[in-house]
Amino acid sequence: MTAPIKILIVDDHHVVRKGLKTVLGLEEDFVIIGEAEDGNDAWVQYQQLMPDIVLLDLQMEPVDGITALIAIKEVDPEAKVIVLTSFVDSANVLPAIEAGATGYMLKTADPEEIADAIRAAHIGKGTFDQVAIQAMSEGMKNRAKFTELTDREREVLRLISKGKSNQEIGDQLFISIKTVKTHVSNILSKLDVEDRTQAAVYALRYLFLNEGDG
Repeated sequence: MTAPIKILIVDDHHVVRKGLKTVLGLEEDFVIIGEAEDGNDAWVQYQQLMPDIVLLDLQMEPVDGITALIAIKEVDPEAKVIVLTSFVDSANVLPAIEAGATGYMLKTADPEEIADAIRAAHIGKGTFDQVAIQAMSEGMKNRAKFTELTDREREVLRLISKGKSNQEIGDQLFISIKTVKTHVSNILSKLDVEDRTQAAVYALRYLFLNEGDG
């Protein structure tokens, strides 16, 4: 007899964890071996329980899902983690996939779909919601726009994203306001956005999301 698939459920909402445990517990080839309510708890329990599959929420406090995913992958590069979330924007999808998520599913998915994703992940196949795939594609296209920026334009954009004025940017980079304005104009053109606010949003979402302040 084949051993059941061991599952760790990670979500900061007790009701969600209870619902998943109830629904997935009906599957004869599944066994829920643990629950965690945040990323740190997930990392600790993963090491203790060594589940076959982790169902991982993203938006949790104090430690979020992406942080947990990265930590789990450092402990076990072969870990199979399925993101199960309500968020399908590229700012969530891209980091999850880059961190090594085996799948990306919505909480609105049918229980059968989630069960199928678990079985697929168990044999090394990824399952990604169609909306998540579209968000990933959009995010990669938007991120690619930043490759057109020069190093100086990236510096200016970083300061724009921090709310700095042209005068403050000029003072910090030791360049004239006229030069700053030229850089800003080039940035807006290359990113195909209308103003510096939109440029800042793009930067925070696609360029500097996983970077430090240095």
